[in-house]
Amino acid sequence: MPPSDRPGPPSQLDYEADPLLRLEHNERSTRQAIRYFIAVPVVTLLTALVIALISRGLGGPYCDDGVGWLCSRSAQIWFAVLPGLISIGGFFGAAWICYLKWKNHTRWRPWIGVVWFLMPFMLMWVTSTGALLLLGH
Repeated sequence: MPPSDRPGPPSQLDYEADPLLRLEHNERSTRQAIRYFIAVPVVTLLTALVIALISRGLGGPYCDDGVGWLCSRSAQIWFAVLPGLISIGGFFGAAWICYLKWKNHTRWRPWIGVVWFLMPFMLMWVTSTGALLLLGH
């Protein structure tokens, strides 16, 4: 088929007229929400683990006896800030995606669920590592 004969992507009118196309579009939105919900905590925790492993490998003044994980003040700061920014960005990203799905009349309810489940995760991470950031070792 020549490229000019291929149909284009479905328009908003196509989604309104075709119930099957609308259902597929809504189910895709739900799958995206589930993947997003799993990805944000996993990426946050993996980032924290990598920072802790690098800090332990490099050593520092807080790990002289070999039992600590965050061996320097800079490692503590990175451990609090970088995964915290990921969790905050993931939370606000889910809220923005939820708004866009609602505005486009796509299935947005799974996204509001993602927002409500990421909120306590984000708050838990920020408040627990925020104390480490403020108080230090």
